[in-house]
Amino acid sequence: MTVTNLMLLPDGMRRWSKANGVSLDDGYKAMADKLVEFMDWAREDGITTLYITTSSAANFSRPEPAVTTFLVAFNDVARRTHDNCRFDFSGSLDLVPKKYLTELENLRDESNKEAGFTLHYIMGMSLTEEVIQLFNRLNGKIPELTEEILAENAYVPKQVDYLIRTGGAIRMSSFFPLMSPYAELHFSPVLFPDMTRADFDTAMNDLRRRERRYGNYPA
Repeated sequence: MTVTNLMLLPDGMRRWSKANGVSLDDGYKAMADKLVEFMDWAREDGITTLYITTSSAANFSRPEPAVTTFLVAFNDVARRTHDNCRFDFSGSLDLVPKKYLTELENLRDESNKEAGFTLHYIMGMSLTEEVIQLFNRLNGKIPELTEEILAENAYVPKQVDYLIRTGGAIRMSSFFPLMSPYAELHFSPVLFPDMTRADFDTAMNDLRRRERRYGNYPA
């Protein structure tokens, strides 16, 4: 199977900031620079859609300055890259302050629709919130829920083939994409701002070595 869709959970910015004796703002600026670089690696590797989990729903309960820090950084990445990719976003958008959401809407509209590469943010990600929102949105409006309707309304509209989480945590923290039960997962110990092309290649080589059976017996 040709892999086209990759999800990235960029983690470790707070720890990176502390380890390097810089502010959290500087840590997220380093993340933004690395994410632009990561997009080039993904594109060169044949990935056509890169999903980025910018935040969980719980992240918005952090102190306002911390929330502002990650919102500013991710908007900056979209601003720097939207002219050479198709840009889109989804998630619990009611949690995102209007001024950041409005800029992302404009960047989405201005992005390069002819590009062969898509950058897609998932914001305020939460599997439970996603299911609750789906139920409330569709309840009483459809005769029955089908897999097709579920996919049309999910945060992540396409199957995710591979998922990389940096920062050393071996857990999903409510970031799992609803419609991707067979996504292969790689957990990297590297704090995201420190990630190198070699780390990326290690992750992709690990993921591609796996035999994907989708519940079936081996061939």
